[in-house]
Amino acid sequence: MATPRWFIPHFLAIFILATAPAPAISGANPDSGSNGDADRAPTSELVSGWRLVRSHNPNGGADAISIMHAADMSASDLDLAGLMIRCGETSTEVAIILLPALPFSARPHVTLGDPGNQTQFEARVAPPGTVVLLPKDATTLVSGPWQTSDDLFIRIDDGQSTIRGVVKLAGLQAAFNKLQASCARH
Repeated sequence: MATPRWFIPHFLAIFILATAPAPAISGANPDSGSNGDADRAPTSELVSGWRLVRSHNPNGGADAISIMHAADMSASDLDLAGLMIRCGETSTEVAIILLPALPFSARPHVTLGDPGNQTQFEARVAPPGTVVLLPKDATTLVSGPWQTSDDLFIRIDDGQSTIRGVVKLAGLQAAFNKLQASCARH
């Protein structure tokens, strides 16, 4: 049975809000003195489909803060939900969000970019199994080549299946700047 196309964007939003307060995430502290209701909103629309998402940590720690963009459903497998860039403990982290859960022991091979201009990574699977966390080297792509690219071509191979798709990168620079400013406040 095929998954309805409306399901993926809704699932992605629910997934991010439900799972973002992982222990490895650092974010803005509500007691840090940031001002304005817009800075405290749980999610806000940025430019070109990017969303800034804040999730309260139920354990009393720092909020989880990330930017995310859903995959282009017309050019992607239904198993690719989108791209997330989040505040980590020491720097930002890049993750690809999937719909099917992978085993935590999997080390998926991720290929990013156009044919002939690709970067490959061995990633790890983070809780709840639908987060493919790229190594820290991937963060340099966010602040470098991705800033001037229109599309990010993604291929994830876990040894048993391959998931392919595209995430639009228009507006990434402004969204990433907003994320970095939010990460710096913690």
